Amino acid sequence: MTIEIEERPATGLRSTIPETPWHQVCALEDLDSGWGEAVWLPGRQVALFRLAEGTVHASDQKCPVSGAQVMARGITGSSKRNGEIFPTVASPLHKDVYRLDTGECLTNPQVHLAIHPVRLVDGHVWVGVPA
Repeated sequence: MTIEIEERPATGLRSTIPETPWHQVCALEDLDSGWGEAVWLPGRQVALFRLAEGTVHASDQKCPVSGAQVMARGITGSSKRNGEIFPTVASPLHKDVYRLDTGECLTNPQVHLAIHPVRLVDGHVWVGVPA
């Protein structure tokens, strides 16, 4: 499923990133657990991931290595470092593994996946994406 939305002003939401517009993208129930979905926002594609524990993460849909719009088809999971467990996604093309909380690539420190803030408001998913 690809979700296409119009840009809407988000009332009552504040981003921790200055001047980051928020976009209501879908209802939480539209996202299947453990699976990614592609979302078209003005000017870019975003990959949304609803993980098994119920959290939702957003990244650029564009693979940092190949430039292909494929990250929503990546394999989600988790990894552990220094006692910290964090969510991950593996690129479906090159199998590079990225942290969904920071965008750090665990398999190639020279690449980085853009991560976007997510808010859940009244059962709807909002994503903050720079203009």
